[in-house]
Amino acid sequence: MKYEISMLKMSIPKRCYLFYIFIFAIFLPLQHLQAQPPQQVVILVDDSHPPYTYLHKGELTGIYVDLVKEAANLLKNDYTIKLQPIPWKRGIDSLKQGREFAILPPYKHKVDRYFISPYSIALQTEVVQAFCNPGFSLKNIEHNLLTAPPINVGLNAGFLVLDDALKRAEKQGKIKRWENKSTLSNIIKLAKKRIDCFISEKLSFQYGVQKIQYTDPEIDLTELIDDKIIFEHTAHIGYLKDADDNYPFKDDFIEKMDKALQSVINKRNKNKH
Repeated sequence: MKYEISMLKMSIPKRCYLFYIFIFAIFLPLQHLQAQPPQQVVILVDDSHPPYTYLHKGELTGIYVDLVKEAANLLKNDYTIKLQPIPWKRGIDSLKQGREFAILPPYKHKVDRYFISPYSIALQTEVVQAFCNPGFSLKNIEHNLLTAPPINVGLNAGFLVLDDALKRAEKQGKIKRWENKSTLSNIIKLAKKRIDCFISEKLSFQYGVQKIQYTDPEIDLTELIDDKIIFEHTAHIGYLKDADDNYPFKDDFIEKMDKALQSVINKRNKNKH
């Protein structure tokens, strides 16, 4: 009652002044929060894994690039996502050394890539297969004679695409690994018989063959043989394992990105039917 009387005795200008102070005290923190810019996140992206992630006329493009960009748009109020093209091996090394936060699109290799954890939801399943010149095959490699010359096998640098049988064959000297920068360079070396077989993701290999047939029709690719299917793996965004100190937003970002990716994938699957 005394408070009500004192308020009545207070002058109108003074009451208005206190009212505005009260409103200002409430809304200033809210305005401060709203003024915070979105957190920037850099994701390294393989620059030569067509048709999934690759550079075309200097621009990063591909199936996974489009997918992640669409998901990133759903997170634009919280995060500004930059996709940075990089040679795959250099990108993996950067993550291993703790210099970067995330990379697209690794397979799950929890032992060999102990520095990556967790992985995003699966973006798509890829088929890894060997493609060989006539007279060469990686099928039943365990039965090859140890005295036979090793089969020269091309790989994209930094790719972990040998199964257990091929790892044993490499240790035994039955195959010899040759790493090259890109799928296209491996296909050309295969066609020119500088390597005997090339292990690649199937769709990426087919894309590369079509491109070479268009740009370099004099290169003969007609004799190349579909050989052993090595395995099927899902592709993901891989995150730096020990990232909490430098990237305190890690858990929140992964949770929101997974939800956004799932939303985009669900929408695309729905549109297919």
